[in-house]
Amino acid sequence: MLRCSSCNGLLAKGEKACYSCGNKTGLEAAATTKIGFHTLVAVFFYICLAMTILSIFTSFGPKLSLCVPVTVILLFVKSSADQQNKNQT
Repeated sequence: MLRCSSCNGLLAKGEKACYSCGNKTGLEAAATTKIGFHTLVAVFFYICLAMTILSIFTSFGPKLSLCVPVTVILLFVKSSADQQNKNQT
């Protein structure tokens, strides 16, 4: 079930405005925030992956022992964001 961001009222999937408060921007703002977070996590993951590959072959940038755990954590966060984004659409 979707909820209104301003009054926390229940919303059906086809509703464009909240029945309780009439707020139309609650749904749009929540969708934009989730898409923005998903994109931001994906960008950070790919940057960190590139830095990990770079640190394998060169001494430029952070150490491999720092890059690998951060890349793995970002992979888990990215996959979680992918699943949440898939469930909302």
